[in-house]
Amino acid sequence: MKEYVIITGAYGGLGKALARTYANAGFALVLIGRKKDQLEAMGKELEAHTDILLIVADVGDWSACQQACVQIKNKKLNIKVLINNAGITYIKKFDTHYDIAAYKRLIDTNLNGPVFLSQLFLEELIQNRGSLINISSVLGYAPVIGRTAYAASKYGMQGFSDVLRAETKNKLHLMVVYPTFIQTDIRNSIEGDKTVNEVLLAGDVARSILKGQLKRKEKLYLGRTAKLSYYLFKYWPKLYVRIMRKKVGEIG
Repeated sequence: MKEYVIITGAYGGLGKALARTYANAGFALVLIGRKKDQLEAMGKELEAHTDILLIVADVGDWSACQQACVQIKNKKLNIKVLINNAGITYIKKFDTHYDIAAYKRLIDTNLNGPVFLSQLFLEELIQNRGSLINISSVLGYAPVIGRTAYAASKYGMQGFSDVLRAETKNKLHLMVVYPTFIQTDIRNSIEGDKTVNEVLLAGDVARSILKGQLKRKEKLYLGRTAKLSYYLFKYWPKLYVRIMRKKVGEIG
């Protein structure tokens, strides 16, 4: 019976790379995203290589996640991996002009979505000795100016993942991925200086994630900046903040 991987945010830069990488590794795919046309384009690209189920859904909507789960379980698929990859960004200094609606949309997608889908597929992943993979960021453990919303979602994902790992008592393989900046559509949409740090290629990140999953790693730090930021903020937080402020500058 074919093993399936569920990938959210499937038509974004990293989502596409993950779909291609897992298809090449012999997995069948469940691709979830909000835009039907972009999902169908991914399906056409990969349908000759593996079995694919396309699901149009907003992962930040609980009822949409429930409906997606019903669609998948009605197909009686063998779900081996869930990759919570979908994510959006909002870059703005936290002040009186801060858009709380934008904050809420980001939290719904980046944090609530992974929680929703993890709950819906938790039992099956445990039964299949499968893997739950949460895509975090450097902002899951170190601050960057202008990213209060994004950091809140990734710090939240960190706490959720740590507690869930403890609760499942190693019955579930749970891996959190911390990449530095990836060349994706999110990054392309950001205005201003994009040269803050090294930029990883989505294909390289996807291959590292597959390798980490197969080795059943718990944490995966990708990129020199991700590793340096972790140790610098942990042991020399004031120095990290000074360096980061110099690199990033002021955010409006």
